[in-house]
Amino acid sequence: MTIKTQRLLDRAKKIAKKGEYEEAQKLYEMVLKDSPHNQEAKNGLLALQQGKDQRSPPKAEIQSVMTLYSDGQIPEALDAIETLTKDFPKEPLLYNISGACYKANGQLDEAAKNFEKAVTLKPDYAEAQYNLGITHRELGQVDAAIKCYEDALAIKHAYPNVHNNLGNIFLGLGQLKAAVDHFEWAVAYNPEFDKAHNNLGSTLLALGQVDAAVESYKKALAVDPNYAEVHNNLGIAFHRLGQVDAAVESYEKALAIKPDYAEAHNNLGSAFKGLGQLDAAVESYEKALAIKPDYANAHNNLGIAFKQLGQLDAAIKCYEKTLAIKPDYAEAHNNLGNALKELGQLDAAVESYEKALTLKPDYAYAHNNLGIAFKELGQMDDAVKSFEQALTIKPDYAEARNNLGDAKA
Repeated sequence: MTIKTQRLLDRAKKIAKKGEYEEAQKLYEMVLKDSPHNQEAKNGLLALQQGKDQRSPPKAEIQSVMTLYSDGQIPEALDAIETLTKDFPKEPLLYNISGACYKANGQLDEAAKNFEKAVTLKPDYAEAQYNLGITHRELGQVDAAIKCYEDALAIKHAYPNVHNNLGNIFLGLGQLKAAVDHFEWAVAYNPEFDKAHNNLGSTLLALGQVDAAVESYKKALAVDPNYAEVHNNLGIAFHRLGQVDAAVESYEKALAIKPDYAEAHNNLGSAFKGLGQLDAAVESYEKALAIKPDYANAHNNLGIAFKQLGQLDAAIKCYEKTLAIKPDYAEAHNNLGNALKELGQLDAAVESYEKALTLKPDYAYAHNNLGIAFKELGQMDDAVKSFEQALTIKPDYAEARNNLGDAKA
């Protein structure tokens, strides 16, 4: 072996240890060009090749790709990843970033494939499991999303975003206790997680734990005082507690932050209605509808306010608009029946009540109202049956019991 060859071999080993693999490869190839049978050079190249799959891409190149992704230069980021993947085909980070790029591009199936590749290469890759869970959820694959999130938590339980997302899925499925459990973990691991505090509040509200919901909403607002949705939700909780003035204040705070918040206008209208301020209620409902013309609940509520103001024709128009948007809205059919009954249009009222009951057979109030209409039409047997059905559903329904007594008298 010549001195030159030995120097090249020594140099190749030295720079390979420093991570300068491409330069080391060139040196080994130079040796083999002059000495094709040099075993040391062959072994050196083999070691470089075997180690290639275990090496990570240079941090500078990863950072460059991340910058392209963050700047929204998705095609350029994907091109750069493709180049890097040729040299580092078993680097899970590259597939995770690639999945994020495809997801940002709206290519969810391709995103899922890349996240799955990342997880296959690195089964304990919690972040890739999390991203795969999000993608499955957006694809409507709820069971697959749950599994990904649970796998992520098995790897890394202190993962607030995963707990929050899993909680949202369980909330949507009506599994409220499971949802509470995950939201509580989310805020335990990250007390500043305002969205999780809000979600926990909404779940507690759905469970009827209104005071606890209020506390969660207040914690969310302590983190972000300008969180309009939380002010609205807090208003709903106060309203359920009968603290209507406090509810009004919360809804108004929500609207000061987000003036085009149709739901908050609608809720404010209901609070004003509860306070007997019907003109203010009408104004709020109309603001909600100016923002969201197809808002069935606001049309229905506006109809109720007009009826209480004695404006029956206006109320009927509102109920009809409600039902044009949402034909299966049992409460609106019942309310339309009430307005028609007050106008003396009893046959039309009966038809509306019967539609309400077709949609919601256990609707005690509609049974009672139908009984009143039958009674006014002189159809006493039908009236008795309707009042009795109302009482079967709601045994403590005093009005129906009184009506039944009158019908039997």
